[in-house]
Amino acid sequence: MSFKTVNDTLFNYLISDISGANFESLAKKLFGSEYGENYIPLGGMHDGGADSFYLPNVLGCQKPNTFFQFSVTDTERAKKKISATIASLRNAGRTPKQLIYSTTELIPKQDILVGEIFDEYEVLLRIRDREAIKTLINSCQTANKLFLESFTVEINTVIKSAENLGGSVNQFVTDPTIFSFLDFELRDKFSKNLLHDKILDSLIYWALRDTDPDAKRFKTRQEIKEGIELVMPSASSFLLPRLNNRLAELCQKGAGGEERVRHHRKDDLFCLPFEMRSQLAERAVEENSLQAQFIHSITDRLKSVSPVLPNESELDLATKIVFDTVHEYFVEQGLILSAFLSKKIKEININEQVVELHVSKIIGKLDTKTNISPELFGRCLKVLGGIFYNSSEPERNYMGYLSRTSMLFMTLQSLPKVIEYFNQMSGNFSLFVGTDLLIKAISEQHLKPEHKQVETLLQICVKLGAKLILAEPVLDEVFTHLHAADLEYRNHYLPNEAYLSETDVSECDRILIRSYYHARIVDKSTRKGWDAFINSLLDPKCLRSKSEQGRDQLRGILVQKFHLKFESREDLCKGVDQAKVAVLAEQLSSERSYSKHPNLSQNDALMVYATYAHRRANNESANYDGFGYRTWWLTKETHILSFTGQLVSQQSGVPYVMRPEFLLNFVAFAAKASEVRKEFSNLLPTTVGLQLGQHLKQEVMNELLDSVQQWNDLSPERVVIKISDMVNKLKYDRYKQYSKVMQ
Repeated sequence: MSFKTVNDTLFNYLISDISGANFESLAKKLFGSEYGENYIPLGGMHDGGADSFYLPNVLGCQKPNTFFQFSVTDTERAKKKISATIASLRNAGRTPKQLIYSTTELIPKQDILVGEIFDEYEVLLRIRDREAIKTLINSCQTANKLFLESFTVEINTVIKSAENLGGSVNQFVTDPTIFSFLDFELRDKFSKNLLHDKILDSLIYWALRDTDPDAKRFKTRQEIKEGIELVMPSASSFLLPRLNNRLAELCQKGAGGEERVRHHRKDDLFCLPFEMRSQLAERAVEENSLQAQFIHSITDRLKSVSPVLPNESELDLATKIVFDTVHEYFVEQGLILSAFLSKKIKEININEQVVELHVSKIIGKLDTKTNISPELFGRCLKVLGGIFYNSSEPERNYMGYLSRTSMLFMTLQSLPKVIEYFNQMSGNFSLFVGTDLLIKAISEQHLKPEHKQVETLLQICVKLGAKLILAEPVLDEVFTHLHAADLEYRNHYLPNEAYLSETDVSECDRILIRSYYHARIVDKSTRKGWDAFINSLLDPKCLRSKSEQGRDQLRGILVQKFHLKFESREDLCKGVDQAKVAVLAEQLSSERSYSKHPNLSQNDALMVYATYAHRRANNESANYDGFGYRTWWLTKETHILSFTGQLVSQQSGVPYVMRPEFLLNFVAFAAKASEVRKEFSNLLPTTVGLQLGQHLKQEVMNELLDSVQQWNDLSPERVVIKISDMVNKLKYDRYKQYSKVMQ
């Protein structure tokens, strides 16, 4: 969805007359998008006075101390409402230390109200009034979408005002992360397996850090795997499949004869030799010293920002709040902070509301008996500003480590903002699924779920909101392919079935026949015959007679199983110049070998022009949201591109084919942003988190920081065009190598 700024007139109109119940419902959605999975909405008559609370951890083993109250109460009665909420919470057995009060009203002199509430109740009050809500929905993509969806009916009734919603760019444009990430990906044409191996090596060393052959302390492969998953859960998807290979490599002596990992083959146990343990210990001491200096610097700042010194418990608490907030900010804004610290950009605008949000989250996670006063909260904000804008040498050194780790996660596509960008973009896709992918998806039907590559890809796209289209010409081609495979099986394989070996099966050029025999002979997952195999898709008799009934049966299976929307040939041809289709089809037929039927050339030509027609019909060239074109032909078929160069040039140089590998690597197996955010937050302050960043090559770091400099020199409007152009190119780039490849 395109990000749309809500102007003052429309916002005031919508928010002024909202009922208490509707505002509570809206606020729960907005704050849920802002605070993530730790945000727990409450409801009913027994909620203890609050509308929501912030859970310190999702396991629920720690009581919440941060609560939310949403109200349409007028300004004069706000204090009474807040006081009543705190009293109700305490009567219900809760211990509030922080109350976030959100209201449709404007609250003037907030500092006075905050001070009065703390003096009376020792509860830190944070106010999110009408102006703060407007800021949230005009700065956060998810909140913006939730707000507009909540007022769809009202906006339609004041359509004149709604027309003035546009004019702003989204969050992915106002931050350099996506710009720099796409620029890096387009320049980096090679698979990142080498970088993955270095990271995995570090995690293996970390998992083996407590081993000692002299003390008979060893670890099994499973214990190493569990240790890595503990510190980096996402490793299971892109690192751990290479674990055995890396262990085998590390157990071999290096060129200098050094021993990195020792393998006791008899019991298949592993440990680190003394020399390696010593090296790792030295590095850990250095990094722990760096962190200790940073913490000491925070404490010194806290003492100096106000003439009134905090007591020891308050000082320790404030130090932890600032320390944790710095790390949280690097999770979200690490790249721009790194560029600022490296003097690639002269200034940054630290979003105070975002900093306050991070501080509020940190407080919500604390298990402390110390009350957090408004003065202590303000002191923390001042110190954070000093660290970000005027850092000392120890602070810069420590944040340099955070910078490298943050950028490393970025290159691994494991930064929350990167995941959110691709997930939101995928929700807008309209994809014509190619014949080759559907045939491969059909061939996967007897595989285990984790091996169903294409089916998983399609399911995730649909889950994110993409529209997957089964075009009638594609249905015809799949049907024809099944018919040809059936003939070949019955004429060539069935008579010799008793003599077939695994080698014979592997040499078959029909993927469906290979799939059938693999399930029967190799995998032994089924004893069903060929007719039963075909009958899982359509009646074999209907297939052999080429009846319309058979096509309808096949269409029904494909549409339901892979969540496709069927589009007839008639609908596909809307807006398509048939004369141009015929010319391209003739060219394809004459220049291709006749192993392909002429009808296939006609179908391919139609798919090309239909893709462009759909883009025009949806006015996709005018979507200035940084997500690029929505409509693509999703296929591994690229031979046709050599015949359509002139046509592509006429269409702004953007082809019609999307590589499946684009989705496979950037969308299909990506973790949830909330999971990555949590993992990164937990990993960043640790020794292993600081060490991982050292594997980022200096030239890669320089490239990323140079991209931030380019981003900073461009206007937001120019940035959104550049991002759209870059992501379009990434979708079709035929020369880029990926770790995950569509077989």
